[in-house]
Amino acid sequence: MRCLPIFLLVDVSESMAGKNLDNMEMGIARIIKTLRSDPYTLETAYLSIIAFAGKVKILNPLTEIPNFVPNKLPIGGGTSLGLALTQLMDEIDRTVVTSSRDRKGDWKPIVFLFTDGSPTDNVDSPIMRWNKSYRTKANLVAVSIGQDADLEVLTRLTESVLVLNDTSDDSFARFINWVSRSIQSQSRSVSAGSDDKICLDKTDKNLLLEVDRKQELRTSRYDNRFAVFTGRCARKKSPYLLKYQRMGVSNQDAANIQPENSSGIYILEIALPLDNTFFDLTNDEALDSSISSSSLNDVPSCPHCEAMSALAVCSCGKIHCIGEKDTEVCPWCGNTGFYAVSQLDIQRGLG
Repeated sequence: MRCLPIFLLVDVSESMAGKNLDNMEMGIARIIKTLRSDPYTLETAYLSIIAFAGKVKILNPLTEIPNFVPNKLPIGGGTSLGLALTQLMDEIDRTVVTSSRDRKGDWKPIVFLFTDGSPTDNVDSPIMRWNKSYRTKANLVAVSIGQDADLEVLTRLTESVLVLNDTSDDSFARFINWVSRSIQSQSRSVSAGSDDKICLDKTDKNLLLEVDRKQELRTSRYDNRFAVFTGRCARKKSPYLLKYQRMGVSNQDAANIQPENSSGIYILEIALPLDNTFFDLTNDEALDSSISSSSLNDVPSCPHCEAMSALAVCSCGKIHCIGEKDTEVCPWCGNTGFYAVSQLDIQRGLG
């Protein structure tokens, strides 16, 4: 039986942590619920979810809608879009049935790419491979979650590039409804014998902006809208994420600021407890960017044990929490350190 393959390629990098990732997870559950109520999608649609941060993970292989159970979206460090595209193309090769003399293959796959920032890896070779061998065989829709994705890169992949300007809960819910209706429209279209072009639902310009021009390529591998730090709880040894948002600079300016010039004021957005699965999707490369502690407006308590400060820095360069005493054992390297309040440069994540 012919199927309509649908791939959701979801950015789960540190900059997505918090509201955007929560809304995306709830949104995927709503998409599944909506598709299960539609006879066309029940008959034709198969869905796969691929998450990417510094590394890539197939959360759900291509599965028919009635049997689809979405997995929790993870978080990782980095935004390896090139790796994600490579994994996507390999999955298309592995799972999508092509037509032959003896049988009709699956319908043209739909790919929804959701991202909020710039790639932190090299995308040139994967984009070249996509455009040469897959662009005419699949329909890719790229969506910038917020206004800060690298639109120049996205427009190299597809003509269908959209920007979700408002990421409030209500707007995100309407956006998810649009995704669901677009999948339903495509299911009806292929059932009627047409799958050459994607049949997207009509867009609300107040919700989704269609991109018809290229923007300058971001020159920084770091997402300078945010400063993100990964620490460990000194007591529970579990990791946590501290996410700060940069204030007083335009989105375009933030995109082009180099790491060595990333001074400014960063407002604490979230202190998020993690587990060790965070490292499964985090890029292993050494980081070479830091931010002065004087740029951070607040020092939160540990999200695991509520110790007074989650921004103690060991001589090994790693971050952990510390209580009221002036000594602590670093949960990263095991050394005992003596700590005092001071201004220092703190190693940041890729975002």
